[in-house]
Amino acid sequence: MAIRIAVLGTGNMGSAIAERLANTGFTIFLWNRTIDKAKTLGTKINATVYDTPWKAIENADIAISLVSDDNALYNIISQMRRSDGLLFINSSTITPKASIIASKQLKELGACYVEAPIIGNPRNLIQGDAIFLVAGERNCVRYSMGILMSAGKIIEIGEESYKASIAKLMYNTMLISSIQLLSESLTLAEAYGIDHEKVKEIMSNTVFKQFIDKYLDRITNENYPASFKISLAAKDLEYASQAAYDANIVLPLVRTSAQTFKQADIFGLNESDYTKIFNFINPKKFKITYNSNK
Repeated sequence: MAIRIAVLGTGNMGSAIAERLANTGFTIFLWNRTIDKAKTLGTKINATVYDTPWKAIENADIAISLVSDDNALYNIISQMRRSDGLLFINSSTITPKASIIASKQLKELGACYVEAPIIGNPRNLIQGDAIFLVAGERNCVRYSMGILMSAGKIIEIGEESYKASIAKLMYNTMLISSIQLLSESLTLAEAYGIDHEKVKEIMSNTVFKQFIDKYLDRITNENYPASFKISLAAKDLEYASQAAYDANIVLPLVRTSAQTFKQADIFGLNESDYTKIFNFINPKKFKITYNSNK
């Protein structure tokens, strides 16, 4: 009998991993806070949809959570009952505090907890070349490998689950802040009449070539689909700032980026791809974008 996996959360990433696992031969159960999203995906991949996370979990051998934030994960865990033998994989981006709480509570319920946030986008998951940053007790991590390796590569971080959440926040702060810095640099160049193609030519002859090749066109392309929303980028930067505060360290650039992305979120760009922070920073772009969202 095929292994039964409950995918909790069918946003961009949850839908992608559910599709990948279904195509790999696993039996998939789905739950999402907005049930219609789960039903649409369920029809596409022939998965069973449940109206509560616990109903999906109690019929499964393994649960994978891909939800938006700490509170969404707490909501799932609060509904769980005794679950001896269950493997619970959290692939959401959360704070280390939430990871510690989830690990403790699930262990008390008899579940095996693995933290496995993802580096990559939905396309990487569907193609099977995402990166999972994995942490947890050794026996639990070993149990998770067959599932995770069907969707990507594993980098083990350690036995304390919170280390995987910190590793993901570290990566996201680097990426998101770099996108903001590139957006500011493009805005400066544009203000003095240097077009984007000339920026690309300059940067392609420097250490920034790979980054520019991947992201400059994405930043400036208005039709690029949102795979990582500005609202989630703002949340991740805020979580990194919280983690820094808890560790008695200061990350001033991350704090500034968190404020910028949160302002963009508030001004109506929350559903846009995070690279569209350029539209918030650039006065010409922001005027058009802001007026269109009124």
